[in-house]
Amino acid sequence: MGFGRGLRRALALTAELAAIASLGYTAAAIAASAHFGRRQPERAEAQPPVTLLVPLHGAEPLLEENLRAFAEQNYPDLQLVLGVAHAGDPALPIAQRVAAALADRRIDIDVGEVTGARNPKLANVLSMMRLVRNATLILADSDTRVDADYVRAVTAPLQSPEIGAVTCLFAGVPDGTFASKLGAMFMNEQFIPSALVDRLFGPLRHCFGPTNAFRASVLQSIGGFEALAPHLADDFMLGHFVARSGLRVVISKYVIRTMVSDSTLPILWEHELRWHRTIRGLQPLGYAGMFLTFPVPLALLAFALASRRVPAGALLATAVLARIALQRVAAHALGVRPAALWMIPLRDAFGLAVWARGLTGHDVRWRGAPLQMADGDLLEERNRTGAPKQNA
Repeated sequence: MGFGRGLRRALALTAELAAIASLGYTAAAIAASAHFGRRQPERAEAQPPVTLLVPLHGAEPLLEENLRAFAEQNYPDLQLVLGVAHAGDPALPIAQRVAAALADRRIDIDVGEVTGARNPKLANVLSMMRLVRNATLILADSDTRVDADYVRAVTAPLQSPEIGAVTCLFAGVPDGTFASKLGAMFMNEQFIPSALVDRLFGPLRHCFGPTNAFRASVLQSIGGFEALAPHLADDFMLGHFVARSGLRVVISKYVIRTMVSDSTLPILWEHELRWHRTIRGLQPLGYAGMFLTFPVPLALLAFALASRRVPAGALLATAVLARIALQRVAAHALGVRPAALWMIPLRDAFGLAVWARGLTGHDVRWRGAPLQMADGDLLEERNRTGAPKQNA
């Protein structure tokens, strides 16, 4: 009996300390998000010629509107390069339709991929590079929406020679389904606030996925896209290599809109599990500590184990208020509408389950293609049917 009571007290103390630490993280996330929300847009007098690379795969929702937004930039000299891996990709006619409708814009389309590149996205990008005309590059995801000042804003910091790469935070915009709303909440209320907290502990040493801008000379100095091709998280490694070369990686003040179109919970689960396992492979200690981003479940556990209910109840109430505050502050900073309050416990429960599952395993899926990785590196390349892909 004594051992059992001692174990319960130890578990209760551990849960209470974890909940308090989680509240500390949440306070830091609120402060960091509020600070980012007060940012002012950057301006640059010089506007060098820019090539914007957008690899495509499949007829994503709102793809045509996204591509039009990339093309219709308020920028004097912009080349837009769209690429698909093969001629049968349903994104190709959409890209061709946009190019025909905007004939006054410089839009080039590439069909092909470089064999031997384990990362399927970069296999496409490496083929697209043969069409590049300019020395300032932006690599962007096709499921993002931008406004006419996007290119001007994200390339502005590159005027400083000590800056090697500019990356962008992103706000999730759901398509209206329940699963997509949960997916957007993960981006807006967990991933981006944690990225802002991470920035408090030192210089940024990685990039984020939706948009990255850099000079072609910097890309060449780190080995080109070929150096990134063995990695699933090519965006992360781009920033890592740039920082390792002695140049700075900075976050743009421009926020990308990422269109979240995960239509069902199983699709969302697969998507987020890929993110989690990728993060675990790259930052195992950071991933292990990710449970601290769930203040309410931790405080609820502390309350369930506590012998003194009043202070434990106060801790739980504080956690609930802090979680709501983080949601609202982060939404304001990113310029999006916060989700309904009743979705918060569902989001946190789903997130905890994905995090726990992400503690093990190496298999992920990228746009339907099965991939296997270890420590963030892809172990083998596979074709779209899931069979190992033979290099030419």
